[in-house]
Amino acid sequence: MSTQDASERGHRDRRLSMLLDVEAPSLAALGGAVARVLEASDCRLLIADYALRSLRPLLADDSLGEALQIEGTMAGRCFATGDVVSSVDGSTTTWLPLNDGVERIGVVELHFDSLFETELDARGVVELLGLVIVSRRRYTDVVHLARRSHPLSEAAEAQWDLLPPLCHSVGGVSVAGGLEPAYDIGGDSFDYAFNPGKLDFAVLDAAGHGLEAVLMAAAAVHCLRNARRSGRSLTETYTQIDRRIQAQFGHSFFVTGQLCALDVTTGVLTWINAGHVLPLHVRDRSFIGELQCRPSLPMGLGGAVRQVATARLQPGDRVLFYTDGVTESRSADGRLFGVDLLADFLVRATLDDVPAAETVRRLTGHVVDAVGGDLRDDATMFLIDYAGSETRSETSGLA
Repeated sequence: MSTQDASERGHRDRRLSMLLDVEAPSLAALGGAVARVLEASDCRLLIADYALRSLRPLLADDSLGEALQIEGTMAGRCFATGDVVSSVDGSTTTWLPLNDGVERIGVVELHFDSLFETELDARGVVELLGLVIVSRRRYTDVVHLARRSHPLSEAAEAQWDLLPPLCHSVGGVSVAGGLEPAYDIGGDSFDYAFNPGKLDFAVLDAAGHGLEAVLMAAAAVHCLRNARRSGRSLTETYTQIDRRIQAQFGHSFFVTGQLCALDVTTGVLTWINAGHVLPLHVRDRSFIGELQCRPSLPMGLGGAVRQVATARLQPGDRVLFYTDGVTESRSADGRLFGVDLLADFLVRATLDDVPAAETVRRLTGHVVDAVGGDLRDDATMFLIDYAGSETRSETSGLA
């Protein structure tokens, strides 16, 4: 390495250290540090709300500016597509996706007094910014407050804290989830873990609504994680959740769901259907039907596993798990959303090559729009996107 290269690298590293030196509570200060690192005249952080329908700009004092809709804006296009978007008119305004790996946090808006041509440097800085924000959001409420475009119910507060990141990708498998009504969710949940050679996941729907249903969902999720981390089978996991719900809540309470494991190398999907709606299967960009599994009783009612189903996914397959609040939602004139319409929207997104996270965001938006924004039940989706053999050699490590 030449003396000049070493000097430039040292200067860049010193500038990047500015991000790490910012005190934890202030996200606006992080934006200022990004501006200094990239020699921009201004930098704004725009954080996506819980429903993933708007972006809230953080002002200099960490208060929130007026929300920008994701649909129909330059910043929203950056968020939805994951592409860098620029507007040039003497000066340059550039929007870059603000992510933690795959999970979408929001958008960084940069202003330059002249033409801006160092996109790769900016991407690297913004990627570091995403890691810094995620590492610090456990110690401050600033990020959580920025995600609220409406007040959050107590049940929704608990439910969002229970969830893993909404999306992730390892090797040849991508996953994405979405919940509505985002600000009043209560009872629906999902969980997943990428482990060596395998993806374990579940979609759950606790009976009822509100905080009581969330407490049931939380008990089920923590039983699920305990069983998974103890090396128990899907059947043993079903039994453990079933007994815990009975012991903690009584025999009139229950949780429906799908308990699943995907071998990411072979594409073999194994699952138990605990009284739940069946997942939708897309292959070769067409809806080929529901994956079948004879239903066991919902967990909490003292039943036994009736079937552990298997299916082999092919490269390019998509499987959408969801709760009945999606297909049973109705418009103001009483029309049922239904399985056919959900499958149609899923195929359209697939034909448009929309990635998993954006597919789920669009699907949940379609459901909310179809019922005029007035969902009477929780509506949750969890999408598996299986790329298959092209990347199988990458899937043996930890996420």
